[in-house]
Amino acid sequence: MTWRDLDIYLEVETISESAHFSLGEKINAALHPVKMSFRNELLGKTKGLPSGLYWGVYLGNERAGAWKIDIWMVNTEECRRLLKYCSDIKRRLTKDYRRIILEIKSQCWQDPNYRKTYTSSDIYDAVLEHNVCSLSDFETYIKSKNENP
Repeated sequence: MTWRDLDIYLEVETISESAHFSLGEKINAALHPVKMSFRNELLGKTKGLPSGLYWGVYLGNERAGAWKIDIWMVNTEECRRLLKYCSDIKRRLTKDYRRIILEIKSQCWQDPNYRKTYTSSDIYDAVLEHNVCSLSDFETYIKSKNENP
């Protein structure tokens, strides 16, 4: 972890915008965030993002140490897929992979392009699937990936 970020997958039988906005109201009342962002990825279908409804909850500037909470309301199938992805990464992490990933993340997390043109998933993929071992290797990997999508 390179900053204070909490990811929550809220598994529901039926995804409901009204329930999601009710949840947002409760989050606001309890945590008093400086900002909340909403996404409807049932409609948006952004590559690499879960299929569901999202709250991004900012409790301050995360790049200055404040917490950011990502809350996804997803159906059972999507929740299982997301948890499997996390489990697969955890299973594959060795001490060396963990060190390399944290070194790359610690050098990238304040980059304005981080979370815009690449994400932590790209870092995991680069290290675990493509034997990337350094920031310069990662930059080459991302450049190649963006040129050849």
